[in-house]
Amino acid sequence: MSLFIGCNYHPHDWNPERWLVDIELMKKARFNTVRLGHLCWDSYESENGVYTFDWFDRIMDLFSQAGIKVLLDVSMHPAPVWVHKLCPGCDIYSKSGNYEASIHRYMEDLSDPAYRFYALRFARVLVNRYKNHPALFAFGLCNEIGSGKPSYSSANLARFKDWLKGKYGTIENLNEAWATRRWCRRLTSFDDVVFPETENFRGSPESLLDMRRFFAEGNSSFIIELKETVEATAPGVPHSSNHYAELAAFGFDYLNNYKKFVDYPGMGFYPGYQITDRYHFMMSIYNQRLAETTKPMWLLEFQSGGEGLHHGPYGAVRMNALLSLINRAQMILGWTWRSMLAGEEQYLSGIIGHDGLPTVNYDEYKEIATDFHELEKYSFPYLPKPDTAVSYSSDNDWVIQYGYKHYRQKYDQCRREVQKVFYSLNRDFNTVNLRNIKKSYKLLILPDYVLMSKEEADSVRAFVESGGSVIMTAYSATVDEHSQVFSCLRPGRLADVFGIRVAGYERTGGEWTDFADDAVVADGPNGKYERLKVEDGKTSFFCDVDYWEQLELNGAKEIATFSSKKWPAVTENTYGKGKAYYIAAEANEVLLSYLVKRLSGTLKLKEGPVVPEGVQARMISDNEFFCVNTTRNAIEVRVPFEKGLCALSKATCNGKVTIPPYNGELIVRQ
Repeated sequence: MSLFIGCNYHPHDWNPERWLVDIELMKKARFNTVRLGHLCWDSYESENGVYTFDWFDRIMDLFSQAGIKVLLDVSMHPAPVWVHKLCPGCDIYSKSGNYEASIHRYMEDLSDPAYRFYALRFARVLVNRYKNHPALFAFGLCNEIGSGKPSYSSANLARFKDWLKGKYGTIENLNEAWATRRWCRRLTSFDDVVFPETENFRGSPESLLDMRRFFAEGNSSFIIELKETVEATAPGVPHSSNHYAELAAFGFDYLNNYKKFVDYPGMGFYPGYQITDRYHFMMSIYNQRLAETTKPMWLLEFQSGGEGLHHGPYGAVRMNALLSLINRAQMILGWTWRSMLAGEEQYLSGIIGHDGLPTVNYDEYKEIATDFHELEKYSFPYLPKPDTAVSYSSDNDWVIQYGYKHYRQKYDQCRREVQKVFYSLNRDFNTVNLRNIKKSYKLLILPDYVLMSKEEADSVRAFVESGGSVIMTAYSATVDEHSQVFSCLRPGRLADVFGIRVAGYERTGGEWTDFADDAVVADGPNGKYERLKVEDGKTSFFCDVDYWEQLELNGAKEIATFSSKKWPAVTENTYGKGKAYYIAAEANEVLLSYLVKRLSGTLKLKEGPVVPEGVQARMISDNEFFCVNTTRNAIEVRVPFEKGLCALSKATCNGKVTIPPYNGELIVRQ
């Protein structure tokens, strides 16, 4: 298979004479792919039904002549001013119901039927015009769907009422689900429903959760309808999307919907220039986008410079590109080709500068292109078959956001903690939808899985009963599908599977502390806290957490203890043919790493290459070892075979290779 390297280009920003210069520079950089068409609907359709495609026909022809393939974005978000005039229902209204003028991108309510009429009409016209063009390689499903803000309009409120009627059937069922007996909020009919959020106040967690789900469905149903429109108009043409499903304030439920619209998984990837928490968070989103797809990742936007930052240390962008290949990428398109002269991103540095001349970013992308053209001769894109799965849920994120005083570890941090485990072990995993796991796994991890519906609990139960092993952390199975706390034993609906009862919980620091006599106390951002010591009879270590639970054993056995507290830290329970492991603290890299490594031999999990700290590596085939140095110092790496050829440097190696800073190498067995 091929590897794709290129950039995002905005021809409507530059005069036609400049197009020739830019395309020639792209050819010299050995780019083979370009993304066009996003954020410019009104450049094609300046008025209702008035289309102007001559200018874009020319740019498509020029890229065809240059041998550069086009990923054409179907641009409909943001919408032209004329669409807002014709479709006032797509305007955004604040939490107080006030109209907000469309002065920024992504100020459309995608659930508005009139907006969808014009948007999908334009999609059909654009796709039909270019589906057979020789430059056309693939389509993009708009840009960053899920970004923006929800609209609290009267039209959306009417749709929300209908959505609730469809979900609950009767007002009695809704009252029960929303616990309206609390604080005199009982509803007498669906006409009484209002959005449970204003500029100054929020309603109950139950009603807020349903509102978030409603807004999310508006976004997901739109991208699904767009996908169906594109596929019906251009059957067989690949497509991808850099949507924003995971946006904390809006987004949509990706794991529950991706199978309905994803062809090639895609995203915009901005990891920074060092391996920090930002990188690990971006990688957690990255792995969620991959989910259980069997196709490689398309990074439709990729960092070049930054906002107010021209470039990072030379080689760091190339390092991130090579790391992406380790993580199943096939395509990298730099954002953006040229630093823009106007608009909201005028100081976001591109591959070439404001003056149109190549920069250090151009030199680095040129090196990436050279690497990609060489590496595509081998077993890339790398497509492993992980034996471990991690499950996330948008519901968990939303519940944690509401209950932040209790769930002090944000879901973003939970994701980072899990990602760091697999990064340090050089292992792959799949992110799964607990309601619909498609592949077979030996190990399933449920970090901070706060909301546990009956459907999800049944899935966990069946997985363990049939022989799988599951790890679940504290905070999990606290509330049901309505965000009401379980009145049964916790973990709710799964207490028997894990063989425990969560009897209580404590904090390691904060306003009130009761440190053990031999406690190791550290300073944190919120004051002093106790570092918990974990022991299992053979080893001991410390972990830094805010929250830990007191577990009573109801069939489970203790395999590690919070030694200074005399409470179980990790438990194991046999259920059916499988095992259920519970970690009595919030998601934490140290605790999760300990347990995953402990289970690896027993479960015969595929282990990653053993390499020095600062190196990421994979066996991408039986005879190909790929490694990337993420540090600013050269590192010597042992190769898992005696003699090999270095594909990038063309050197030979005998059991070891020295990787320069921010560099990588593919060693092929000889």
